[in-house]
Amino acid sequence: MTWRGKPLLYLNPMEIMKKTQKQKDSELIEAAVLAGAVLPEQEERVNFDFDTFKFVTIGDFDIYNAHVRKHNRTCLHERNKMKIKVPDESFHKKVTVKFQRFDQPQNVLKVCIRNKDIEWKGQLKPGRKYDLPVPVVKFLNNLSVPIFGEVKVQDGGDTITETRQVGEDPRFSCQVIDF
Repeated sequence: MTWRGKPLLYLNPMEIMKKTQKQKDSELIEAAVLAGAVLPEQEERVNFDFDTFKFVTIGDFDIYNAHVRKHNRTCLHERNKMKIKVPDESFHKKVTVKFQRFDQPQNVLKVCIRNKDIEWKGQLKPGRKYDLPVPVVKFLNNLSVPIFGEVKVQDGGDTITETRQVGEDPRFSCQVIDF
């Protein structure tokens, strides 16, 4: 008879009895799983109900979208995949801003934003005050960079067209009036 590859005659009886606590726990857990028991540290898996989920806060969108991504990974066909939802303007704090356009002061600026923070569409007329959500104001202020245009440049003996900064003034501004 052998134990761990050694004949029992040459083994110390205490070596046979030695098992670490980790080995004992793993054997007990394995026996419990085979018997069909639920482990204490393992959550019972409950199917996520997409139809009855309520969106109360912005954090709820992250929870919902995590479950949608998990569902989409398991889908084989494109038609079974679900779309990720994005909060609209009702979930965000509004800020009063004055919109001003410098490059084309008479034209309306059409804005369409869809990112992880917000989905928003609108038209902004220069010189008016608007109550806009904070992510829209951040997005617009990131876009209001100086004016760029195509400029003809002499490159050796050739004349080429390059896009360069034409002016130092931004194209438009969103000045925050009230929080």
